[in-house]
Formats: sequence, structure tokens, C-alpha cells
Amino acid sequence: MKKIIAATLLSASLISVGAHATGTTGPTPITILNGYTKVGDVAEQINLARQFAFTAIPGRAGFIKNDFEGTLSANVVAGLIDDATNNRMGVVAGSNKGYVVFTGSSVGGSVSQCGKPAIKGTDENLAAKFVVVGSTDLTKANGCNRPF
Repeated sequence: MKKIIAATLLSASLISVGAHATGTTGPTPITILNGYTKVGDVAEQINLARQFAFTAIPGRAGFIKNDFEGTLSANVVAGLIDDATNNRMGVVAGSNKGYVVFTGSSVGGSVSQCGKPAIKGTDENLAAKFVVVGSTDLTKANGCNRPF
């Protein structure tokens, strides 16, 4: 009986892996820029988790030295700031289902709420609307550049 159960579980897992493998195209490539780099978009499969393959600034010239892969949760968009000139980085993220934008930086501090929450019914795409160039300022606490 144990062998039958084990064989059933194994075959089910192989069928499941095969079914999921046929639909994958691999991570979306993103080249990190010296400055702001957009990660995800509300118009691009926002309701699914998305995988990205990040390519660092050539010659290890940025804050981020190596290429890496990452996953962005469903309903979330993000931005990455690689300030190669000053050797620091920051992040900003928000959801099209949530009200709060989050920022953080390598300068100190933690990832925390940034600015006023989005207003339901007024701000289309809610907090994702505020994940744009200028939402982050690496000279400010936690990188937040939005009014409270």
C-alpha cells in the first residue's frame, strides 16, 4: 500500500511539474541603470507573481555588483535606484490593491511606509500609482520622498 501511495504522489508531482513548465518563458530581463529602474508594471500581468533577471551595471560600476534573479509578488510594482556615483541604493514598492508605498535605502534605516496612503476611489491603481521616479530620495530617511 505504501508503494502505491508513493508511486501516485511521484507521478502526480511529475505531471504537475510538466504542466507548469510548458507555460514558462523564463524571467523577464531587466538591465539596472545608474538611477531609477522600473520593476514591473500595472499593465503587465499584475495579478501574477513575476520573475526578473537583473543585469548589474557593466564593469561592477554600480552599487549592485552582480547579476541576480528575483520574484515580484502579485499586484506589486517596484522601483530600484542604483546610485553608482555615491555608492548607495534604494527601493520603492506599492500594490494596486494596497494603500501604502514602502521605501528603503542602503544609507540607513529600514524599509518603511513612505508618504500619505492612497485614497480608495480617487487614486487609480492605489499605491502602485506612486511607484515612480522621484518617490525615492536617497538623502532622506529611509529614502522617502513623498509628503506625509
